[in-house]
Amino acid sequence: MAETPETSRSPLRAPPLDFTTFRRQETLLILLNLAAMAGLMSLHAVFQPIVGALSGGVALAFVLRFAMQMGEVALLNDARTVLSPRWTWWYARASVLAYVAFAALVSLRGSGQESHYAVLMVVPVIAAAFRFSVAGLGCVLVGIVALTIGQMWLPPHGAAASGRLVETFEATTVSLIFLVVAAVVRVLAEQLWRREDELQKSRDRLVREEKLAALGRVASAIAHEVRNPVSMIAVAVAAARRPETPASVREEVFDILSQESRRLERLTQDFLAYARNRQPQLRDTSLPDALALVAGLLRPRAAELGIDLVTGSDEATVAVDPFQIQQALLNLGLNGLEATPQGGRVELSARSLPDGASFAVEDSGPAIPADSVARLGEPFFSTKPRGTGLGLAIARSIAEAHGGELTLASNLPGQVRFELRVAAPEAAA
Repeated sequence: MAETPETSRSPLRAPPLDFTTFRRQETLLILLNLAAMAGLMSLHAVFQPIVGALSGGVALAFVLRFAMQMGEVALLNDARTVLSPRWTWWYARASVLAYVAFAALVSLRGSGQESHYAVLMVVPVIAAAFRFSVAGLGCVLVGIVALTIGQMWLPPHGAAASGRLVETFEATTVSLIFLVVAAVVRVLAEQLWRREDELQKSRDRLVREEKLAALGRVASAIAHEVRNPVSMIAVAVAAARRPETPASVREEVFDILSQESRRLERLTQDFLAYARNRQPQLRDTSLPDALALVAGLLRPRAAELGIDLVTGSDEATVAVDPFQIQQALLNLGLNGLEATPQGGRVELSARSLPDGASFAVEDSGPAIPADSVARLGEPFFSTKPRGTGLGLAIARSIAEAHGGELTLASNLPGQVRFELRVAAPEAAA
C-alpha cells in the first residue's frame, strides 16, 4: 500500500478520503461489524450443543472489541472531533488493520469448529475496497486469505492431515467469497466515484457559468450606478462653465458636484470592500466591546432620525476579526436605521454559542417585501432608492469568511431581524 494522502485520482486509485466521508463510512462499518458479532454470538448460543461452549478468550475478545467500537463511534460522531487529511489517511488504514487483527485473533483462539469467525473478515474487505488503491486492496486480500487458510495448519486444529485438508478446502471456499465481495464492492465503488466525478464536473461548469453571469450582472450594475453620478457631474460642469449662469445657480452646481463626488467615492469604497474579501485576522474579542463601538458610531445617526438605539450581549469572548465584524454590524445597523420610521427602535445584540457566536440587528420597521427577500445580499440590489446593496453583500461575505452565515431570522412588520453567525476557529476548520 504505497499511497500517500495527497495522491490524485486515477482508475487504479481511490479518491482522497476526507474526514466527513470517513466518519460516515467508519460508522456504518462499525455498525455492520457489531451486527455480525452479535449474530455470531447468537448463532453460537443456539448451536452450543453442536459447536461446544464458547471459550473464555474469545468471549473476552468480543466484549473488549464491542466496548472499543462503541467508544470509537462516540468519538467519531463528537462534533469536536476533526482530523486533518493526513491523520484521516492513517486512521483509515489503522481501522482496516484492526478489523483484520480482531477477526484473525478470535479465529485462532477458537477451535476448529469455531473457524466460522473468519466471516468477520468481510468488513475489512469492504473497507479496503472503498479506501485503498487496487494494489492496496490486493495486499489486504493476500493477507486475509493467508490468515484464513494458514490458521487451518496451526494448533489447536486436528492433527490428521486428511482433516486439515478438508478444513483447508472450506477455508479456501471462504477466501473465494472474500475475493468476490472485494471485486463486487470495488466495481460498485468505481461506478460511484465516476458518477461523483461527473456530478462534480457538472457542478464546476455550472459554477463557472454562474460566476460569469454574476460578473455580467455586477458589471452592468456598476455601469448603471456610476453612470448616474457621472451624468450629473457632467451636466453640472457644463452649467457652471456657462458665463451667463447666475452665482446662486453656480452654488447649487457646486453642491451637486460635491454630493455626486462623495456618492462615487462611497460606491468605490463599498465595492472595494466587497471585492477585496480579506481573510479574517482572528483574535479574542469581547462581545460587549464589539457592540459598544458599533453603537457609538450609530448613535449620532439614530439621534438625527429620532430612533431609539439599544444594545445587549452576553459577557463572553469569541475569536473573530473585530474590524470585519464591526464593519458588518455597522452596515446592518445603518440599514436598520434607514428602514425604521421616526420613533422606532433598533436593537444590536450578541450571544455566545457552543460552536461560535451570533450577532443580531433588529429594527421595528416594515417587513421586507417577499419578492425582494430572495435577492437580499446580492451586490447592487437594494430596496432603498439610492442604495447600492453592497452593505448586505459585505456583511454576508464577512460571515462566510468566519465560517458562518448571514440570515434573515425574522421578517414581520415591526420585527425585521438579521442574524450574523460566526463559527469558532476549531468548528470552521
